[in-house]
Amino acid sequence: MGIISRTGDLFYTFKFIKTLTTPWNKTEAYKLGIIDENGKVLKKSKELKTSAEKSAYTIFDRLVFNLKRLLEKVPLGKTMLGSYAAALFLIKEHSGISYDDLERVIVEEYGDDTSLSNLNEQIKYSWFESANGVLSPGTYFLTDNVNSVETGELIMLKNQRVVINDFLKPHDTVIGCNIYKVYIESLSRNIYITSNNLTR
Repeated sequence: MGIISRTGDLFYTFKFIKTLTTPWNKTEAYKLGIIDENGKVLKKSKELKTSAEKSAYTIFDRLVFNLKRLLEKVPLGKTMLGSYAAALFLIKEHSGISYDDLERVIVEEYGDDTSLSNLNEQIKYSWFESANGVLSPGTYFLTDNVNSVETGELIMLKNQRVVINDFLKPHDTVIGCNIYKVYIESLSRNIYITSNNLTR
């Protein structure tokens, strides 16, 4: 019973994070004309007629969409929702679940297509990232604000400098996206980023 319960909890956690981080214009509700590109409701639930419409705008969807709209009104809210890979990394870090278990739940729910094509963050390999995922040492600049994966607080701003002193292997990999753990001396703490967060 414990394993079933844990898998169920992970499934809903994953579904919540995925729904929260999917751009409005990539949702089924948008494609069916239930919401607009900013998440504004165009059809109320009582106006939905077809089973496709009702499936695209369930009580669960309405709850997550309402939360997403609230978060987007908060300064940096959109930034905090911007990294799907980081959100999955957070689940792994705090649930203790293995990558294999996480991937299994993803595949069971969404089939074999675990690409990032429908997500906010696209995998792209930079010239400073080797084929095996190692980042070259050097001075980089952030392309986005960086939030703490533990608390969500803003810890670094876009264009701030990040110095990597040695060749850096990925700390983890989530759905094919390398997560790097970088120690920032001025903050006396680690940040977790992808190569998409860096430029030179």
